Amino acid sequence: MRLKHRIGRQLARRTQRGIGLIELMVGITVGLIVTAGAALVATRQITEHRRLMLEVQIQQDLRVAADMIQQEMRRAGFRGAPANGTWEPEHMSNAPATVPARAPTPNPYAALTVSGSGTVLNYRYAGFLNGVPNGTDVVQDSEQFAVKVSNKTLYLQKGLINGQPNWQPITDPDTVEIIAFTPVITSEQIPLDDLCICPAGGCAPATQTLRRVDITIQGVAKSDAAVKRTLTISEKIRADDIGAGCP
Repeated sequence: MRLKHRIGRQLARRTQRGIGLIELMVGITVGLIVTAGAALVATRQITEHRRLMLEVQIQQDLRVAADMIQQEMRRAGFRGAPANGTWEPEHMSNAPATVPARAPTPNPYAALTVSGSGTVLNYRYAGFLNGVPNGTDVVQDSEQFAVKVSNKTLYLQKGLINGQPNWQPITDPDTVEIIAFTPVITSEQIPLDDLCICPAGGCAPATQTLRRVDITIQGVAKSDAAVKRTLTISEKIRADDIGAGCP
């Protein structure tokens, strides 16, 4: 009897050790579910982090290009001889002679236009000749500039070479594709009749044209079309366009 009870207890112990096949399968299933959930969360985090990095990179690229264009707009219309745009009265020189009055001349660098179906911004400003600003009022090839979008890339024209525009890219098409570049020029004319000593009907009325350039740039990531950013800048042209009219 004792031997039978001992054998029975040993068999009972053996049947209670370890886990069953069903329990093992349930454990594996739960483990796979947890692992899949963790992998999904990790994948989402990696994707969001990658998209965030793309957004930051595109925002920085657009900002750098916009800052460069803004700096160019602040130079637009600069004249190397600004005194030529003002009226000079008759006066005596060092020699015993009278210097006649000098009428103002139009600013040859005042041109600011949009061409190419509204996608090219053209402007000018005086450069340097022999280390000093060009005061000849003759626009040189190196003093003609423009900004345009072509092949999903922003280009800046740095003057003319052999009569042809010297286009230089200012955005990297392998990183960001420019899908829109829209410059808009807003002008406001202020009459200067009260500042002119001019008989009625004796001369054309002088005007001062205030100008502002609003530019919208839209870019999309090269590697992810869902990452899209739009940047808008506004810059007042410092060199107002004074229309000659006073004698």
